[in-house]
Amino acid sequence: MLYLLPFLTSLSENLQRVNIRISKYMKTPNAKQIHDVRTSIRRLDATYLILSKKNRTASSLSDYVLKCKEFFKVNSEIRDLDVIYEKLQKYPSNAQRIRVIEGVKASRDATLERAKTMGRSLNSTDTTRIIDKIGVTEKELQKRYYKMISRLISRIESTFPAVLTNQAKLEELHDLRISCKKLRYLLELLPEDKNNVLKTRKALQKLQDILGTLHDYDFTIEYLSSWGTIIN
Repeated sequence: MLYLLPFLTSLSENLQRVNIRISKYMKTPNAKQIHDVRTSIRRLDATYLILSKKNRTASSLSDYVLKCKEFFKVNSEIRDLDVIYEKLQKYPSNAQRIRVIEGVKASRDATLERAKTMGRSLNSTDTTRIIDKIGVTEKELQKRYYKMISRLISRIESTFPAVLTNQAKLEELHDLRISCKKLRYLLELLPEDKNNVLKTRKALQKLQDILGTLHDYDFTIEYLSSWGTIIN
């Protein structure tokens, strides 16, 4: 059996990383900072998921992670709007596209203000004290960890055929992408000297990138359709 890296150390590092990246984000909420803060929250969530239920319920950590996930969701909206804006810039300008671009900008500005409010709230949290009351044993961690790994692998194996045979299954495509991300971040909690683990993480990263590109196109099509817009 492969053993996890020191868990509480990883959890503490992930908490600190989220806090640092939110601070940078608040100063300059550009594409890089949005990417970095979303990635740090994904890693924190992956670590949090292998805690026992008693440590994931009604605690300062659970409250903080929930707020982080809400912050993540809002920044995902901003990121998607940035993707649409970038794609629209590649087409010749006309009145219709200018109207859509202005709508994208307005939506982004409003969503960013919501995100900043959330970011200020998260920044006021003392993350150094959050894990003080966590009580967990190595046995509990190992059991929960491999349970999560098995669950994600099963989900990926069951979803992949449906996505390959029907490109219209957007919900399944989204679920597959999320499962790949969670599995990759969980595997980061294992020692890096395990070749099979590294190979799997790299394969998941490549698959993630492909699924992410598909998501960008699907979201753009859906957004433009809501405007009744066709790009020629």
